[in-house]
Amino acid sequence: MELDVSGVLTQEPQPLLECLTDFHSNLCDRRPLGIAVSGGSDSLGLLYGLAAILPPHKLVALTVDHGLRPASADEARWVKAQCKRLGIRHETLTWQSGQPATGLQAAARAARYRLLARASTRLGLAAMVTAHTHNDQLETLAMRRARSFSDAAPGLAGIPAATLFEERMWVLRPLLEVSRETIREFLRSQRVVGWIEDPSNADTRFERVRVRRELENNTPEQEGQDSAEIAMRRFRLASEAAALLDSACSVKGDAPVRMRFDTTASAGVVTAALEALIDWQGGASRPLDRRGKAALRDFLSSIPGSKSGSVVSLGRTLVRHRGSFLTVERERRDVAELMMAPGACGVWDRRFEICNRSKTSSLHVSGGEETGVLPCFTRDKRENSTRVHRNDGVIGGFTCRPLLGRSSRILPVDQLPIAQALARLAGRGSFPECPWTKLHRIPALTAMKVQSQTPV
Repeated sequence: MELDVSGVLTQEPQPLLECLTDFHSNLCDRRPLGIAVSGGSDSLGLLYGLAAILPPHKLVALTVDHGLRPASADEARWVKAQCKRLGIRHETLTWQSGQPATGLQAAARAARYRLLARASTRLGLAAMVTAHTHNDQLETLAMRRARSFSDAAPGLAGIPAATLFEERMWVLRPLLEVSRETIREFLRSQRVVGWIEDPSNADTRFERVRVRRELENNTPEQEGQDSAEIAMRRFRLASEAAALLDSACSVKGDAPVRMRFDTTASAGVVTAALEALIDWQGGASRPLDRRGKAALRDFLSSIPGSKSGSVVSLGRTLVRHRGSFLTVERERRDVAELMMAPGACGVWDRRFEICNRSKTSSLHVSGGEETGVLPCFTRDKRENSTRVHRNDGVIGGFTCRPLLGRSSRILPVDQLPIAQALARLAGRGSFPECPWTKLHRIPALTAMKVQSQTPV
């Protein structure tokens, strides 16, 4: 796969270059960008496209070698050689943990983002740019629509244009409105005649491959437009729910979170705000399922005219009706203990990020007796216990920082308003703003110009 890069700096009109030029002109962070490059046509097109509009020192290419195929190391070296010809710095990140017996693809994806996030922090990058295309968007929408009975389901907004990973790395996807064939046409125009084909892309055991083949003969032209409208509705709903969290919610010490029941707010806004509180207080790893959402709707619909005292258990939390307020607190069940070695950091109960700053003493973390189940700390199980409340900082040689449910793990940009409101309520630091400023303007958040080219 020999490449001739002499034409990569040509400025012939190209849809890909126009898209990436617009993307770069709307970035407010001018630090170098990271590019996730596997060597496939999509990521190679992203690499060459950005190389055509940015100087080499403004780009760092990163390849994750999962070690899942014998050829993966050679492929990473091939990508490195292409970056060298472009004058772009390249690093290979290797997944060295043991591979799980089940859920291999999900584990590999999680490992890939963790490796990219660590590299992004170490290298001081503005963001990580990935090459998800319009074809990927259509495939994702088709898979999620097949699993959902509601056109308003969150997943039907598709792949977000930007996602914050673990509060530290923005993943930006500027090619969601560009087809794979457009990218390949650009590569051919630059005399790039080869790229890496992942054998798994032809393996029909994977759902995405089967869906891709179905879409080759049946392209849903309206699908991407529908997803953009759903994403815009989600952003507006998140903004209204964030305003309700700011105006109607409070928390003091170890007391449950209180939300004044606002009869003037729409049911959708109240539900979104409550789901966010449940997500936070329960340390959610996934959203409420259909049964949970139905139980929450039934609970809320029963409140007008009912007596105080009703309660529902949802997502490891208890939601209570108390007079004109609703309260949300962690349910006292499935509370694990955590023993942390000197200098270790970890997550307790999916709700607190804890670092043991002692160089000599271990730290034991368990559930305290407070309402809401806050962490209880003991040194080597010999010293007196010290309880830490939500707004405390460094105490006794360790740090304890509240996590905010799924927002602290993977946060789509259209849910950023809710995440920021939760951060204010928790009395902790805010989430980093998305550096892609075009996404700050609500009408442009996901309103992509959907191209109707047939996926390849």
